[in-house]
Amino acid sequence: MIVAVVMLAVFLSGCIQSDITNINEMAISVNNHIKKGDEYYNQSATDVNKMLLQQALSECNNASNEYSQAQTSAQSAYNSAKNANDGVYMEYLQNVLNEIQAKLNATSELKTAINLLQTNETSSGNMHLQEANDYMDKALQYKKNREDIVRLNPAKFK
Repeated sequence: MIVAVVMLAVFLSGCIQSDITNINEMAISVNNHIKKGDEYYNQSATDVNKMLLQQALSECNNASNEYSQAQTSAQSAYNSAKNANDGVYMEYLQNVLNEIQAKLNATSELKTAINLLQTNETSSGNMHLQEANDYMDKALQYKKNREDIVRLNPAKFK
């Protein structure tokens, strides 16, 4: 009986450790995809301002692809945090997922605005541009939340 308990404890600690390792590995992927998505999104917004709409649309699609990949990696990391029953990582990753969702929504609004601007529906296009800005403001709040979590838990985030 004691051997079984010890084996179970070793197995579970290995699972928890592998979940934490998975979180750390996925964090690199998440951050890289968010960074690339942000670069594409910002370039798309710049091109919209210059009325380079076809180029803006292409960059907007690239941003969406990068954010989607970030979301997939973040969801995997969140599942690992949940398996490890680590509340700090779960809260952090929930903010990451919320940030990415806000960026995906902003990208969708930007794409809609570009399509409207291409057909000279400027008023409607501008409304969607404002929605895109609002979603990006929400994304910044989620980013601030996760930075606060890191600041309050320096031992977990190196």
